[in-house]
Amino acid sequence: MIGAVLRYLALLPINLTFVFLAFLLSPLLGAISLLAGPRLPGILQWFSTLDADLDGGISQRVKGYKAGLAGWGLWWQRTCWICRNPAHGWQSELLGMPAAGSIIVRQVISESPKNQWYVMETAKGVRLFCFKRDQPLFGGFYLKLWFGWVIKPYDGRNHHYAFQIGPKRS
Repeated sequence: MIGAVLRYLALLPINLTFVFLAFLLSPLLGAISLLAGPRLPGILQWFSTLDADLDGGISQRVKGYKAGLAGWGLWWQRTCWICRNPAHGWQSELLGMPAAGSIIVRQVISESPKNQWYVMETAKGVRLFCFKRDQPLFGGFYLKLWFGWVIKPYDGRNHHYAFQIGPKRS
C-alpha cells in the first residue's frame, strides 16, 4: 500500500500540470470544438473526458447544460465542460492503471459522513487505492474529496488518476 501512495504522490505534480493546462487552454479548446465538433481531435480530447464528448453535460443531464446552442453559447458550454472535467483523458491514458483483471481487495464504506475507501490490485499485482469523502458543509452543499485511482474505468480500459476537491450539491 505504501507503494501506491508513493506512486500517487510522484504523479501528483504531473497531474496538476495537466489540470492547470486544461483550465488555461479551455477557451482555445472550446473554440477548436466549434470547428472540429464536440469531440476534439487526437490527444486534445485528453484535456476533457474520454467517456463523453464536449456536449456530455447534455446527455448526462447536468444542470445548466442545454441542447441547441450555437456560437458563443456553445463555445461557453463546451469551455465549462472542459473545466468541469479537466484532463480526464490524461489522467486515464497517461497516469491511469490498467483495469482489465483488476480486483478490489479491500472496501470500507461509512455513511456519516460518507467515506469510501478501496484498495485494488491490477492483474499484474500492482496495488492502487481510492478514497472518496463527501464532507458536509451547509445548505445541502458538500465538499467532494476524491484521491487515488477511480474504481470504474470510464474509458473502458484504465482506472484513471483522481485528484478532485470541489463543491457538490446533495
